[in-house]
Amino acid sequence: MRIGVDARFLVEERTGVETYFQEILERLILLGGPEEYLLYGSEGIAPGLPEGRWKRVNGGHGTGNWRLPARLRRDEVDLFYSPVTAFPLTGVPRRIVTVHDLSWSNVPWSYSALERFKQRRWTSLAAREVDRIVAVSESTRRELIRLYPAAEPRTVVIPPGVEERFFREVARREEERVRNRYGLEGRYLLTLATFHPRKNLPTLVEAYDRFRERGQERVRLVIAGRGGKDSGRLLARIARSPFHADILLAGYVPRDDLPALYAAADLFVLPSRSEGFGIPVLEAMACGTPVLVSDLPVFQEVCGDAASRVNPEEPDSIAEGIACLLREEPERTEKVRRGAERARGFRWEASALRLRELFRETAGGMSGR
Repeated sequence: MRIGVDARFLVEERTGVETYFQEILERLILLGGPEEYLLYGSEGIAPGLPEGRWKRVNGGHGTGNWRLPARLRRDEVDLFYSPVTAFPLTGVPRRIVTVHDLSWSNVPWSYSALERFKQRRWTSLAAREVDRIVAVSESTRRELIRLYPAAEPRTVVIPPGVEERFFREVARREEERVRNRYGLEGRYLLTLATFHPRKNLPTLVEAYDRFRERGQERVRLVIAGRGGKDSGRLLARIARSPFHADILLAGYVPRDDLPALYAAADLFVLPSRSEGFGIPVLEAMACGTPVLVSDLPVFQEVCGDAASRVNPEEPDSIAEGIACLLREEPERTEKVRRGAERARGFRWEASALRLRELFRETAGGMSGR
């Protein structure tokens, strides 16, 4: 069976969407089998994929390219898989898309009118026309069905996983290397997110100020992640902080540095207003770092009782949550134990196996070429 793939997301600097796609595609290839993966739109990208039944298709054929349907027909593609909601409208018998979140509906003010239009258009089309929809969490599935009830029988949940590297103990030399690279001295809180309004980073800075104003010991705040549409507001809020010298913008952090960055942190904080899953939360728990998250349904689904939850709209709630988890007490130790155990339940291999099963079910048992 020939499976076309929208490969535009095989990039070096990853957010959650790119991480989900690259990790699951690598595992699909390693599973072997008769499936052949044709990567469309990967020009200028070094995929870094393992050896297996995959190949690039050159010619700028992303899902938005008008030439893609003709190329899919010429390549005799049986099924097309998109890691987002955009998909080829014609040219292939079967189509599967992925819905990562519905933040454009949940927090519409954080998106421009054009962004909301594009997201709504593609999600609506997918709900009506594609053969199967993959939601990355049960919470996302429920939100999708609330908006588009007709999508319910065609929607399945395939969650992300955690790479094995995050479960390994970090060597002291590796921690020192990462601390030196990012200028990290002493204790620190960590968040990892793009600078988008739904990530709620200015409110986190406000909460950090209130935490420090209560006379707590010096603990730095490290904000890792690449810039985005909320960069200006975040930088302005940091500049107003009386503790701005203790707030570090680490920029984009390569995945090789993440295990040590998580493991050395005293606490990982993600006070998002809307999330589809939250891969960094799982990675932090796997590294043995206690986690503080918003009281969103998705975090109850992902973390269970392994994370502490706070109201993302109330800086005092976040500040108190930080203070509680930084105390050396049995609750912190128990959260760490439960977090590592919880993270073990999410593996990329299992997700890839389920996705391959979905490919085969959707294609109706087509034999490999």
